[in-house]
Amino acid sequence: MEIMTKAKLNQIQIRNYKNIASAVVNLQPLTILIGPNGAGKSNFTDALSFVADSLTHSLKHAFAYRGGVAAVRHISGGHPTHIGIRLSFILADGASVDYAFEIAAHPQEPFRVTHERCVVVQSPLSLYEYEIVEGEFTREVEGIRPRLEPDRLALTAIADVKEFRPVFDFLTNIRPYNLQPKRLRDLQDPDPEEGKILASDGRNTAAVLRRIKENDSPTYQRICRLLGKVVPGISGVEPKSLGPKETLEFRQAMKGQRHPWTFYAENMSDGTLRILAILLAVYQPQPASLIIIEEPETAIHPAAAEILMDILLDGAERSQVLITTHSPDVLDNKRLLDKQIVAVESIEGTSQITPLAATTREVIQRHLCTPGELLRSGELEPDRDYADQSSRQLRIFGDMETESA
Repeated sequence: MEIMTKAKLNQIQIRNYKNIASAVVNLQPLTILIGPNGAGKSNFTDALSFVADSLTHSLKHAFAYRGGVAAVRHISGGHPTHIGIRLSFILADGASVDYAFEIAAHPQEPFRVTHERCVVVQSPLSLYEYEIVEGEFTREVEGIRPRLEPDRLALTAIADVKEFRPVFDFLTNIRPYNLQPKRLRDLQDPDPEEGKILASDGRNTAAVLRRIKENDSPTYQRICRLLGKVVPGISGVEPKSLGPKETLEFRQAMKGQRHPWTFYAENMSDGTLRILAILLAVYQPQPASLIIIEEPETAIHPAAAEILMDILLDGAERSQVLITTHSPDVLDNKRLLDKQIVAVESIEGTSQITPLAATTREVIQRHLCTPGELLRSGELEPDRDYADQSSRQLRIFGDMETESA
């Protein structure tokens, strides 16, 4: 079994990304975004995916995948504005990292990186950093002078330096999941990665399950056991080779039958396939730095919400987890803390992302109402004072010491 990461993204600051004009959001090992449709939950998670895509591929690819610069840049009544993102996180070795970049994105002009900075603090006496403004180093990396392209983040080249490689690895291991039951039903091609990492849509679930079964029997048994708790009657699931392809074979108890029957993935429900994919996302052989799943409760019976949340809470010990939800049942897990819930709302077309209001948190802490009950009654209130304060305090290139964990 591979070593589990304890790295954690503490805070993300966002400026002018889609409908997010400004946001300062502190993240927990498991964080839940709640809010109505169109409020900006998906735009917030997409900002994190944008960072990973920009470093894994390129900024050009990241913009093109989202419909171009105009579809990403925040629209306002004033002049076109720069996109800025700042991430503060802890690496597995305990080093503190502050990484930020700003992109000029004017209409009818090519976009360009105007400012980029990375600071890695390994100890009070061990600090590594670089900073680039308008294509020129203002703080250089000793022994390296990469060619700086205006449409690329410099970290992609500077990652060859050992002190910055963990930063690159952390950010490119942010993994958003849009799990598609259809892709799990389809016969699956051989996986070039041999099941190390679950694909974003779940198309290589058989390969991931095979790798876990062959190399980590306790985790494989845990997956089968938890799947059976969510889907009564399921006693196990195995990868199955069909010529050059692979699929999943489920064992399910049938009334009046001595032995369980077997069914291929094409015969299983959306909910069964989704919960298996979530389990594999949590327990995949190469842990993610951050797993993002939108509405994990989709197609899963409400009675299974508590088990689903237990899976995600346990998974947060392995990889940090960020989810969105509309489900009161998800919020009513007894292990969930009020600080893990982040409220998102849209005010005149602009997203505000905040902790819960102090009065709401007090109601939850005093056990007067559960978060799910407050959500059902429309009383899960955001902290609008925090929204105003964070807007004034947002500093994409502020001092690292000012960060709040």
